[in-house]
Amino acid sequence: MDDRRNERAHDRQRTARFVKAIVLAGVAAGLIALGPVVNSRLPLAAAAKSETAPAGHLPAAPPNGVMGFVVQDFLPPIVPGMDSCPKGTAPRLREQYLRTLPEDEQARLRLKVNEKELEDRWHGYAFGPNGTNICSQPDMFNHPKYPTVESKYAWGLDLDNGGKDADTCQHDTFQSPAGDQSVDNQEYRATGCTLEIRGKDGSGGDALTGMKQFHNSGEWTQVILLRGIDSLVNDPDVEVIYANTADRPDLDSKGNFLRGQSFTVAEKGARHRNVLHGRIVNGVLTTDSANIFLAQTWGQGGARDIRGNRSQYRFFKGRLRLEFQPDGTLRGLVGGYEPIFDVITSTSLGGPGSALVAGIDCAAELTTLKSLADGLKDPKTGKCTGVSSAMRISAVPAFVNDLPNLGTRTANK
Repeated sequence: MDDRRNERAHDRQRTARFVKAIVLAGVAAGLIALGPVVNSRLPLAAAAKSETAPAGHLPAAPPNGVMGFVVQDFLPPIVPGMDSCPKGTAPRLREQYLRTLPEDEQARLRLKVNEKELEDRWHGYAFGPNGTNICSQPDMFNHPKYPTVESKYAWGLDLDNGGKDADTCQHDTFQSPAGDQSVDNQEYRATGCTLEIRGKDGSGGDALTGMKQFHNSGEWTQVILLRGIDSLVNDPDVEVIYANTADRPDLDSKGNFLRGQSFTVAEKGARHRNVLHGRIVNGVLTTDSANIFLAQTWGQGGARDIRGNRSQYRFFKGRLRLEFQPDGTLRGLVGGYEPIFDVITSTSLGGPGSALVAGIDCAAELTTLKSLADGLKDPKTGKCTGVSSAMRISAVPAFVNDLPNLGTRTANK
């Protein structure tokens, strides 16, 4: 027993630095944040009204039909308040463990005199045979589900044609606060009651304010390039390049991206270039369904050390819905089906530290996601292996240099 405790102690020490860089950095769609971002242009939670700009107030299309943007905010959208989570937020690992015990034993362990015993026991709850732990190998643990969102409201997109697509699984849909029907966002249903997303008071958790660092540093920075635009009000044929850039954006004194900066789409790092077809109707740009891949890198820091752990956002059957604003910016959503395990990639990379430092029960989160899977149906088993997802986007005008001849990875080719 002592050897096992020593081994766990060594594991915690080895992961401490990694945890600070990754686990406390963000869970996004499973991200844990480093801390609040001051003066973010988007509210912590999505507004309850549509942000569609009056088409008559939009600027004229540029003479060359080309517009570039850098994505300033890329966040999981929530509908604020605690009504969405009447059972409260998802318990931390310590509480998850205590709930497995009889009430009298729970009461005994909660006494101050038994604090060390409780810590040893709930830490042990994070480990299994052969050195496994609930965040590196969450599928090897049988933990109960988290509380899920019970409200009928959520932000997202209709990804399955109103439930008509044959390769999806039956699920309840949401209604957006703006009145849109058949909204698919099972990731929000699964994770929307976690502290990282919901926060203690329902106004948004650390994940909604911590992700911006990855875009500020140039690790995740995204750009959007539009070609062939004849009108920002109505245009049936627009080419959309949605890509990563290795360039680091400059910020003003309030932490907002400066307008008019230059960014280059290139192959540096594990980055992606998505070529999409879109159309504009009443000032809203919508793209056709296509796979959309975007870069994630963990633990690289501001210098973007290429040794950082790499993963990616994978929105299968994804699409963009972006609204042109009178001030020249873009606001909207990107959505698609994410493979279940992708949602907890960051906490999985954190390993034992995700559980012992951040208190996350990755096994419970995985169980919850599996129970709500609605997309990427396996034709052999009939089971869905992905969840519908959405991220809120805001983007500011920029100059985007597109260099596909450099061998940039393209999701749809």
